[in-house]
Amino acid sequence: MTAARWIPLIWLGMVVVSTAVAGWVVLWHRLTTQETATRLQQGFDALLFDTPVGRVSGDTLTVVKIAYRLDEASPELHPRGGPEGWDSLWYASGPGPSYFLAVCRVDMESRSPSPRWNVRELDESHMRTALEGDRRAEMLAFGEAIEA
Repeated sequence: MTAARWIPLIWLGMVVVSTAVAGWVVLWHRLTTQETATRLQQGFDALLFDTPVGRVSGDTLTVVKIAYRLDEASPELHPRGGPEGWDSLWYASGPGPSYFLAVCRVDMESRSPSPRWNVRELDESHMRTALEGDRRAEMLAFGEAIEA
């Protein structure tokens, strides 16, 4: 075979290898993201919240909205009213009725990133303000029907 005949074969090999590498990177990213989401959900479920009916764990609350920080360098991407330095904001409602904001910060500098939680109780007006414009979250938090 002459050298000119090897060029399409080399090109095809490069396409196959680069496609395989790209697929592996996408798969790795999805698995890492799913693992992180599971770790955060387990951390939230283990938290304790004081409600009018007593102390309950996070797994008994209804998480109505989770807002993630997208890009620290772009302040216009931050949800309004979010505190500085957060990784995710978890809005939840519970019995009583009771409303909570759990601010989760993840320490990415350690070998095993672990979430740290700061829980704040919200009154109904603050919860309504935080969920304003998100009809699904409002319905989950307050049980109101969504208008068509």
